[in-house]
Amino acid sequence: MIAFSLSGAVHLGANESAKPKDMQLAALAFPSGARADWQQWDSFLTFAVKRLAQELRPAQRDQMAEVFLDSRYQLTQAVSSGASDPVPSLFLDSWERVSPILKQSLTSLPPQTASQFTGFIGSMDALKNLAGVGGQFGFFRITPDALRGAARFLGTGNGDPLAYTLDIDSALRALLGFTEELPPVRPSAVIEQGRLERLREKAAASLRWLSVRSAHAAEDEFDRLNEWVPEMGELQEYLLAVQKLFGETSDRVLAKSSLAAEHRQLYRQTVLATGWQESCWRQFVKNGDKLTPLASSTGDVGLMQVNRTTWRSLYDVKGLSGDMSYNGYAGAEILHQYLTRYAVPKKEDKQPGGHLARAMYSAYNAGPRGLGRYRGVRQSATWKKVDDGFWEKFKAVSAGQELAVKSCYGA
Repeated sequence: MIAFSLSGAVHLGANESAKPKDMQLAALAFPSGARADWQQWDSFLTFAVKRLAQELRPAQRDQMAEVFLDSRYQLTQAVSSGASDPVPSLFLDSWERVSPILKQSLTSLPPQTASQFTGFIGSMDALKNLAGVGGQFGFFRITPDALRGAARFLGTGNGDPLAYTLDIDSALRALLGFTEELPPVRPSAVIEQGRLERLREKAAASLRWLSVRSAHAAEDEFDRLNEWVPEMGELQEYLLAVQKLFGETSDRVLAKSSLAAEHRQLYRQTVLATGWQESCWRQFVKNGDKLTPLASSTGDVGLMQVNRTTWRSLYDVKGLSGDMSYNGYAGAEILHQYLTRYAVPKKEDKQPGGHLARAMYSAYNAGPRGLGRYRGVRQSATWKKVDDGFWEKFKAVSAGQELAVKSCYGA
């Protein structure tokens, strides 16, 4: 018989040694039990990357963070495409990049930690080898037990490394460089309400807004945006309010930033242009007689179209859907990270045809691996159209014409 231990090791029974080698390997590549789904894989990789990164040097930790972000973008694409079993390809792509980082780190680790890493590497390499054999015969699956077995080498405590949660993960945020405290979530009170209910709420909100004269007046003004899909006669007022929201959001992100002064205006302009490109400065749309968050088929939501799968546990899902200010902050923070941790250090502005704003937006769409997409690096015709569309909007914003976003509304 053939058995799989929880550690991922494979045991051959006495009768199996007589079988031809290819038949034995083919059987090994087809373990029994249910296959791991994409949520279990994502939870496993999140657990492993956080645990491994704790022991790595800063440069290696940054490499792990980059691999993790790229894996999240790849996961989102695979899930939205409807792939029946994306886990094997996600595993192979991630492990191809993670494995060299870990193997290079072994000599600098304390003996006990090095032993844990070695066990984990061996378990993952065994899965990789089985994937190669399984591919030859047209089948391969990764089971939850195999993932849990690999995780045990790193120490799981009493938790399940495959447990999928939407809770904010401060350790994950820190690993990816998001060190600032998130703003409170102030979700809309009128999502999915009918027209009469919404009008009553809007009238009440307007009275609150007009009567407030306190330090919280700006917050209450932006709360009003959570109850507002503008009619044509309100469009100018609405866009000026959103413009102000973007300005204050950028100020907040930059308040503790070390970004050089020469890049700060470019950053502000990129936030405005990204919001224009992604949503035409909208958080909500009317769905019949109801108000609903603007969402794409791939899980992008709200003002900055922040993806709920890609950014799981880094931002509050209800905040992304129901709070325009929160969604705007999330998008602005992500853009800032792509500028300061990727575009500037990798000197995108020094590349032939390079531009920091374009690099930020390409990475915003495609992850760190997509940083040079706008320059033709792994760029399809579809993405070229998207990147060119952003560039036209960025040039308009740079010329002080950001309110030309009203063209989205037929104005």
